[in-house]
Amino acid sequence: MKRWLLVLLLLSGLASAQKAEDVIKAQCAKAPVVAELWHAFRGGAPRAALENLVVEFNKRHQGEFCIRPINQGGYRDLSTKIKAAFAAGKLPTLSQAYENQIALYLEANAVTPVQALGVNLTGLNPIFVNAVRFKGLVYGVPFNKSVQVLYYNRDLLRKYGIAAPPKTVDAFIAVAKKLSMAEGNPVYWFRPDTSTFGYWFFTLGGEYMQNGKLVVNSPEAKKALSILVQSVREGWGKAITSGYINQNFGRGTFGFSTDTSAGYKYYLKAAKFDLGLATLPGQSPDRPGYGVVQGTDLIVFKAASEAKKKAAAAFLNFVITPEVQAIFSAATGYVPVNPKAIGQPALEDRLMEDPNLNAVLKQANYAKFEPQIPQWEQIRFDILGQAITQAVLGKATVDEALDHAQELVDKLLSGQIR
Repeated sequence: MKRWLLVLLLLSGLASAQKAEDVIKAQCAKAPVVAELWHAFRGGAPRAALENLVVEFNKRHQGEFCIRPINQGGYRDLSTKIKAAFAAGKLPTLSQAYENQIALYLEANAVTPVQALGVNLTGLNPIFVNAVRFKGLVYGVPFNKSVQVLYYNRDLLRKYGIAAPPKTVDAFIAVAKKLSMAEGNPVYWFRPDTSTFGYWFFTLGGEYMQNGKLVVNSPEAKKALSILVQSVREGWGKAITSGYINQNFGRGTFGFSTDTSAGYKYYLKAAKFDLGLATLPGQSPDRPGYGVVQGTDLIVFKAASEAKKKAAAAFLNFVITPEVQAIFSAATGYVPVNPKAIGQPALEDRLMEDPNLNAVLKQANYAKFEPQIPQWEQIRFDILGQAITQAVLGKATVDEALDHAQELVDKLLSGQIR
């Protein structure tokens, strides 16, 4: 058994066949204080890692309090159930939340500032911490974070004598065109969504917030979307509209994708070729492009009792330690939010086992967050996301799609539509 996995099992005390969920249930049955943690890890490594870490935490605080993780479906399911819990007055103590969701909950003054809980954020990645800072106060603890990286087919590059993946946007486009022409089909695969668009947009210098206004039809936005549209028209880009990219392997020649690092294990499982990871192509060879940060933070609701808040604070301080972050990252592939995790044995072993993951750690220093506004979820999926899809599929021009999206954004933010 790999040492990093063994460390996880030993830490949780689950080297036996007993399920973590059952252990937690027994722990919480005896605890004087039980703090619920609502999350969106339906299964797989993230859920197993979270539950194993909770078992260890509860063991260390036996007789004081207990954390009880409860899955609420996927991320949008979780958001819906939190909103319902607001109406019913039955909020959990802790929950996963995206930055825009935190902004929404803050409108109801429902989230406790991290500083008031006594959580020590010293040493955490400042990019992640600043994303949960509102009016000078931090309202969440970065938890499961992923960044976009460049996935590439090493076998395909070797076939055409290309020694390394391209480091600049111009080189990337040139190589993608060359390989697509040689193979007779597109080699850059992408999903026509806000995340893919976000890489090109941020790397080309785009910023969503301009003088306090959300702008989705800026020159940088139109240039970014034009690249995706042209890639399909020119035959070097393939828009994946059904399923994830890795689920489409075998339906053409995969060369590259700009996708979240959280999908790495799924890519590995599906790939029948030598899969590589690299930092995203940037504007210059010595500086990677900007990847969109995905994943959530952990928040504590004000409605929780002081005893439950104490349990929550202890848990938050626990999960951001270098040791725990190393184990969580090694087990799940998420970026450690505490950079000191990189020197821990569990993560060092994982990096030696799979050097591809070094690209993820480097890319975490070149990352951007989407807007921290309550309406972003709706804009992301239903307005801007739809505009991107429409343009890529040739149902609207770039100008038409983004200008219409801007009109809808303005109406939504002004309250004219809901």
